Amino acid sequence: MAEVDRIFEQSKNLAEKGSNDPRNDLHDRLAMARLIGTIQTLESQTQGFMRVALEAVVYGLDAKTAEANKALSLLGEYEELNPVFEFLRVKATELTANSILETDQNIHHIIRANLILFAFAGGLGFFVFLGITGRLQTTFRRLTSAFHETTDGKYSEPLPVTSQDEIGDLTTSFNTMVEQLKSKEKLREAFGQFLDPRIVANVVNPDTGELRQSAERRKVTIFFSDIAGFSGIGEQLTSDNTVGLLNHYFTAATHCIREHHGIVDKFIGDAVMAFWASPFSQGESHARDACLACLEMRPAFAKIEDEISQITGLRKNTPKFHVRMALATGDTLIGTIGSATTKSFTVIGDTVNIASRLEGVNKVYGTDLIVNEDCYRLAEVDVEAREIDLLTVYGKTEPVRIYELLSPVGQLDSTTAQLRDAYAIALDLYRNQKWTEAEKAFQKCLSIRKSDGPSLEFLTRIATFNRTPPPQDWNGVWQTASK
Repeated sequence: MAEVDRIFEQSKNLAEKGSNDPRNDLHDRLAMARLIGTIQTLESQTQGFMRVALEAVVYGLDAKTAEANKALSLLGEYEELNPVFEFLRVKATELTANSILETDQNIHHIIRANLILFAFAGGLGFFVFLGITGRLQTTFRRLTSAFHETTDGKYSEPLPVTSQDEIGDLTTSFNTMVEQLKSKEKLREAFGQFLDPRIVANVVNPDTGELRQSAERRKVTIFFSDIAGFSGIGEQLTSDNTVGLLNHYFTAATHCIREHHGIVDKFIGDAVMAFWASPFSQGESHARDACLACLEMRPAFAKIEDEISQITGLRKNTPKFHVRMALATGDTLIGTIGSATTKSFTVIGDTVNIASRLEGVNKVYGTDLIVNEDCYRLAEVDVEAREIDLLTVYGKTEPVRIYELLSPVGQLDSTTAQLRDAYAIALDLYRNQKWTEAEKAFQKCLSIRKSDGPSLEFLTRIATFNRTPPPQDWNGVWQTASK
């Protein structure tokens, strides 16, 4: 009996739980509520059945046949329990089937919902992925393009930083790098006005970054120039106008020198010193490069003279602007020279002194561009020139044959060509001490160009020799008396 009571109690509890569970639909909850009443009825009838059946057993054991038969007859009244049990079984089966169906439907709904959610999440993720990769691709393209421009020496404007992630950090780092490169480029350009960048590239070891502490003897072409009568010009001008004139002059000279692979060594007052040598000029082309640079300076300096009024601010009594130039080629010591704290990449030696002296020799002959023989011989296929004289410069004993540069080859005008030929004849007569014929020959030169300085100089000498002939061992070499 106790076990039967426990089963009924569990059944009622389960039915009551099902009727109160909001997860079940209304139809199932109502069905379970009705089952509670049916179970209670069945419980009551089952208890009565069990009591009568127990009595029948007891009466039978006690041989109380009449009472036992009566109890058995009463059991027949409980045959109606079978339909109730069947009803409960059917209902329980229906509820179970419904639960299984609902569970199956719910599972399908859940699966479908999950699939939809997965598809949505996948689609959303795909578009997010496209967005992210698109942004990354755009950023990387910008960075790649900017890197290429930077490699080519073109520094772009700062790239926009569009994120706070690694890409943003990379963009920020790139912008910082570009700004640093710009600063270094500005610094390099600024120092390039004081020291030719080609010298830096030549004297700094690219592998170690250390300064090459060396100098060597090489064949080099040296240049000197200065402004004729500059002291007098400076007295006419204010300080600012003096500096302005010098800057125009230095700019014109420097441009021509660098255009033809030369190195400006230094400015000394109104003088310019420069040189041509390998590796800046190729092989033996340093003399040719130097000659062509000087020939280009002539029209550049002529332009300054034409603009002297605007440059100096003078409206009247404007000064003459005339530049004297000289080139000398020879063996020279070239390299890094100086103290432990101050160094210079420069040239020293006799060739430097000769070039400086030849610049001054222009004053003697009224010329503006003199070169020594070594320079002319290395460049003669590219330039037109005339031999001027054979002389010893101040402080030297070795004679130097000098030439006046006239023009690039093939560009000599007919008048100057005629003068050159006539002058060569006159110079030969002079060296052979044929004073009368030489005088006539130089006079012919003046008929071609009346202001020809070398011809005037030799006519003066001839007049001197006519009064005081040279010594018997005279070899035609002229001794310069000053620097």
